[in-house]
Amino acid sequence: MILLSNIICSQTIVDTESSLKKIDSTFHAFANFMGDKKTGNFDLSFIRADVTLGSRIKNDLFRLTYSHSSTEFNGNNFDKTTNLQFRWNRILNEDHSLFLFVQTGESARSYIDERTLFGVGLRQHLYKKDKNYFDIAVGPFYEFEAYPKYTSENVSYNTSNQKTTRISFNVFSSVKLFENVTSATTLYTQWKYDEIGNVRVFGNQYIKFKINEKLSTYVRYVVRYRSINYIKSLKNDTDFMYGLEINI
Repeated sequence: MILLSNIICSQTIVDTESSLKKIDSTFHAFANFMGDKKTGNFDLSFIRADVTLGSRIKNDLFRLTYSHSSTEFNGNNFDKTTNLQFRWNRILNEDHSLFLFVQTGESARSYIDERTLFGVGLRQHLYKKDKNYFDIAVGPFYEFEAYPKYTSENVSYNTSNQKTTRISFNVFSSVKLFENVTSATTLYTQWKYDEIGNVRVFGNQYIKFKINEKLSTYVRYVVRYRSINYIKSLKNDTDFMYGLEINI
């Protein structure tokens, strides 16, 4: 089965919640590819590719996700993000599951040459009825980040890296607001274990308007926040997206 996927990646955070509830058999593949090439007075190229392979074997759920996006203007690559993640969920009962993940990636937008993570945790259903649910997940993870050489306010900084352990507390929900309107929310918070003020937040709010069985529209708002930036002059950012989904 091949479906369109919605994978958001920034700060090398991979959000595959949209594919989780769809994997109910031996093998699923979720893929998305977009590209654009313009030439003339200026040259602009854009490419984005996402793919998730998923499999459920009894109470074990496996997902392997790869995503890449880049934008090049007049031969200069000013935005590039690549991520690779393996995630395993072990379903304990109707309300609890264990998870483990290994991830590595880079993000030019966040000035990160490498971000490698290894973590475990527990996910719990607080509410589940029909297709509506509200879940929380908590667990520790090891984090390694490498930063490039850069210049800020006429001061040059050499390459550097940061190693730490963070505690993640995440919220996942999907609610049918009206007959043809569904809201999906993903909230990741990542706290440095020995410095509570050092937190990163990734929020993804998605509202889908179903027109018929094959056609839907959507709006999506994504926010990324870092209380402490290891790169000077790095700003927090947001995205607002809207579009059309076709399922044939």
